[in-house]
Amino acid sequence: MGRVLILLIVFILVWVNSPIFASDNSLLYQLLSREIKKISSDREIQIGQIKFIGFEPQRSCIPENLKIREIKRPSSVEFTFICAGRQYRALANYEVLTTIYVTQRPLKRGESVKEEDILEIKKPLSRIPVGTITDRSLIIGKVAKRNLARGLIIKEDYLYPDTPVKKGSKVNVIVDAGQVTIMTEGVLKSDAVVGGSARVQCFQTGKEIVGKLEDKDRVRVEL
Repeated sequence: MGRVLILLIVFILVWVNSPIFASDNSLLYQLLSREIKKISSDREIQIGQIKFIGFEPQRSCIPENLKIREIKRPSSVEFTFICAGRQYRALANYEVLTTIYVTQRPLKRGESVKEEDILEIKKPLSRIPVGTITDRSLIIGKVAKRNLARGLIIKEDYLYPDTPVKKGSKVNVIVDAGQVTIMTEGVLKSDAVVGGSARVQCFQTGKEIVGKLEDKDRVRVEL
C-alpha cells in the first residue's frame, strides 16, 4: 500500500511540473488561428513557432481570452492570453494558406483538363510560384499548351485561356493592304486562340503570313 502511495505522489508531481500545454497545446493554436483569420479575410491559417515574452506557463492550463496586440510584419503577431488566472505575452509566426492545383496524371499537349486530372492542395501564399492558378474554373476545360508531368503545379502559362483552333485547320484569310482588301484561303501552321496571333499558310501563294485570328475560321492580316 505504501509503495502504491509513493508512486501516486510521484505521478502527481510529474504531472504538475509537466511542460506548458501538455494536453492543451492545440487549443492555443486554434484560438490564435481564429483571431488571425479575422484580420486576413477569413483565409486558412497555419501557425508556426510560438515564443513567449517574459514568463512562460509552467503547468498545463487552458488558454483563454486571447487577443492580438500587434502585427509585427505580414507573417508575425504579438498576442496575449490568460492561463490559470495569469496573463502571458507571446510572438508567433504564421502563414496564410491558399488553394492551388497540381496534375494528378501526365497531360499531353492539346489535351483538355478534366476534374479528375487535378488535385487540390493547400500551400502558404508566400511560397507559391508566380503565375500559379488558384481558381479551379480557370483550369477545368482548358487545353494544355505543352506536355505536363504528374504532380506539377498548374500555372497560367501552361494552359490556353480559351479552346485553341488546332494546327492544320482551314481558315479564310482577309488581307488588308491599304485601300485594297484581298480574300483567300489558308491553313493554320500552329495552334491559335481567338483574339490572338495566328501563323497561316496561304493556298494561293504558298507563303506564310502572320495575322489575328478573329474567329475560329477567319484570320485578318494587315500589311
